Amino acid sequence: MSLEFPHVSPVMWQKRQSIKKFKKQKPMFKQLMDMTAKCMKEHPELANDVHGAIQCEVIHPETMSKFTDYTFHTHPHGDIDYPSDKDIETTKTLNKEWLLIGLPTRNKVVAYNAKDGFKHKVAEF
Repeated sequence: MSLEFPHVSPVMWQKRQSIKKFKKQKPMFKQLMDMTAKCMKEHPELANDVHGAIQCEVIHPETMSKFTDYTFHTHPHGDIDYPSDKDIETTKTLNKEWLLIGLPTRNKVVAYNAKDGFKHKVAEF
């Protein structure tokens, strides 16, 4: 039970705090999504090529840092708002609690958490 919100579990409270922290970083995420969108615009031949579009994917530089608890990358097409098996494997290998995906065509970031194996979307902002 949380002292601030007695009806909210500590785990849920902690998740909410993490989501608030991520929302504050939206300008940085937006910059990275804009880079992906620009790449896709410059390469219209990738519009129907999900695998080829990976070359327009952008990874947040802090993803590789030991000092963050998340990975962030973009999905160039934006219609795939769930992590691939490779996304999950990489996030687990880096020992991160959160997997964030930027969707440039929607200007949204979706968040998944390690508690359920990154299977269910926890937030979208």
